[in-house]
Amino acid sequence: MATRDELYAKFGITAEAAQLFETELGSLLLCARGLERGWRHEGDPDDARKLLDHIECSTLGQLLGTLKNCVSLDHGLVDRFASALKARNRLFHRFYEAHGFKIQTDEGRDEMVADLEVLHSELFNAWQVASKMTALATSFLLEAKREQG
Repeated sequence: MATRDELYAKFGITAEAAQLFETELGSLLLCARGLERGWRHEGDPDDARKLLDHIECSTLGQLLGTLKNCVSLDHGLVDRFASALKARNRLFHRFYEAHGFKIQTDEGRDEMVADLEVLHSELFNAWQVASKMTALATSFLLEAKREQG
């Protein structure tokens, strides 16, 4: 039977996965825009700062929309990221409201933790996929830079 502290800890771990996913998408978008703008040939710190500021002000939904416009994503990946967006929004905007007074009982807290497990899995897996994509894009950029000399 989950305690409140265990429930809150699981919420925090799930929130971490959501934020890591969001950060990874921002990094991927920064890489993609860097490729578009030729930063592998010559950097532009001012343009990069402006883009990073824009990314940091964007919602996860906005990041996904922008990313879909500049990177070719297959349908399965678009669906996976959209599902993670829904999980993130449910976690931050509706989780406690949806569970109402369940936090008051052992069984209710167990149900809430089980729900968080599902959300965490969705967000963690999306983060892992995005992380691999960013690693590939970064490797490509670094290799292109090395080849230039």
